[in-house]
Amino acid sequence: MFGLPRDFLKAARDPTFEVWSENWQALEVFTACHTQWRVSPMGSLNGLDYTALESVMRLTGVEDVPVTFHKVRLIEQGALSELRRQQR
Repeated sequence: MFGLPRDFLKAARDPTFEVWSENWQALEVFTACHTQWRVSPMGSLNGLDYTALESVMRLTGVEDVPVTFHKVRLIEQGALSELRRQQR
């Protein structure tokens, strides 16, 4: 699902998985972009399509776009780091 390993997704759905309230909107935007990954010709994920990310933020009514964009990028970098670690 979403090109992510099952254990990565399982951790995200774990009922003990904690998200601070100030980061909740960024996580919602990140998950709403789950089909918007840029993929290299070799099949590896490069990151989110920021054009789609901007549309998702507008459509979901994000008020502080720069802050939410920064937080989504941090989530994206963490996800990519974990995915690359698991591929080793």
